[in-house]
Amino acid sequence: MKPIDENCIENVSKILAELTTGSKITVMFQKLGLKDFDETRRKQNSLLTNSTKWRRIKESIISGCQLSNDAKPLFNVISYIMNPPDFFQDPDKWHRTLQSLNEKLMFYGYEINDAGEVESVNVPKTFSEAQRRLQTLKNRLSKLDVHPEILKYCNSELLQENYFHAIFEASKCVLQKIRDISELNDDCNSLVNECFNTKRPIVLIKGNMLKTQTEKSKYLGLKSLLNTIVYLYRNPKAHDPKLYDVTSETDAITALTLMSLAYGLLEKCINVRNLD
Repeated sequence: MKPIDENCIENVSKILAELTTGSKITVMFQKLGLKDFDETRRKQNSLLTNSTKWRRIKESIISGCQLSNDAKPLFNVISYIMNPPDFFQDPDKWHRTLQSLNEKLMFYGYEINDAGEVESVNVPKTFSEAQRRLQTLKNRLSKLDVHPEILKYCNSELLQENYFHAIFEASKCVLQKIRDISELNDDCNSLVNECFNTKRPIVLIKGNMLKTQTEKSKYLGLKSLLNTIVYLYRNPKAHDPKLYDVTSETDAITALTLMSLAYGLLEKCINVRNLD
């Protein structure tokens, strides 16, 4: 494990400084028992102004680490500022900051967990390994070009990596799209089956008049995809056995990719009852 050095402390201090204020830093130093060098200098010369926030944090952490001969003062500052309840109204900021800090710490053998605590981890052996560990599910889905409307419906669940509820919320997005097109208020399979009835269709794919076998196959394929999404991801109750692993990121990616495909196809559909 690589010892924490001043370069690491400086990088971490710059990230943490963006999350706090000068007055809060003063209170933090008092609570954590860290020396406030700005306060010491002001006692000697009242005309001096405060250092920048990150320099104040860096200076006090380095001093604390030297006195204790370990990295505990750095970890205490991180845990103090990375207090989960303080980010409850802005989960995006929490996850962005967590990733930024872990980018700096992981090569020293440390990471911050979702409780805001620093824990020891294996140092990544390669750049690619580090990238994989830092990539969130949301990042991976963005690279797979998952439809933004699907992501919007389950954004907070993705940030929490709550796979079951992310999938459940995304399935609502698909069904709402069907309701928007059809102007019906039904739900689940009854909605799909009523809209995609080959004898009395309410929703059709643009340009597809169900005249050829190929057109019918495409239409029924979309209907089957939508029913599959309902059966697998929308209908099951929380206590029912799932046909996918709710802890599996791979299964979540599969589900959200299917829903993205369905949503994209629905964007090419029209309500035939509104045609003149």
